[in-house]
Amino acid sequence: MAQRSHQYRRFLTTVNEASSKGKVHSNSNSSHMPIMKTILKAFITLAVVCLVASALASPLELSEEQKVKAREHIEECAKQENVPEEDVLKFRNKDVENPSKAFKCLGTCFIERAGTLKNDELQDDVVIAKLGGLVGEEKAKAVLEKCKGIKAEDRCETGYKIFQCFHAANAAY
Repeated sequence: MAQRSHQYRRFLTTVNEASSKGKVHSNSNSSHMPIMKTILKAFITLAVVCLVASALASPLELSEEQKVKAREHIEECAKQENVPEEDVLKFRNKDVENPSKAFKCLGTCFIERAGTLKNDELQDDVVIAKLGGLVGEEKAKAVLEKCKGIKAEDRCETGYKIFQCFHAANAAY
């Protein structure tokens, strides 16, 4: 992201220097100047839009410490919930198609260990603190409001439905 931002600033500097030296248009006919300026503005606007879109579309990046903690949670939950290795691999690969009951219980245990879910209830302060650090506090609050109050027939189904809600909300942002 920082590299893209640096490249964009360098591009703008080059454009500004060229326009101040009169090198933006191909001939000295001043009737082309407004058209060239309009084209240049459109190009710069498009570049900014693309830069912002690519920044927002990039997946959430966890720190090394968060990645280690996540792996620990997965291992501990796999043992606690007696989850087959196949489901553990699916979970690690974020393969949520046709989840088994064990997969759903693994996911529920994971968000419980992370502190996000306790007694089938989302923990507002934990969600805002953890998710807010990744996507910003306002987006975290919006996700919390959308996913709060989800209930299902049992602990594993409730946790999985909350997980799906968070996943869908993350994709929307």
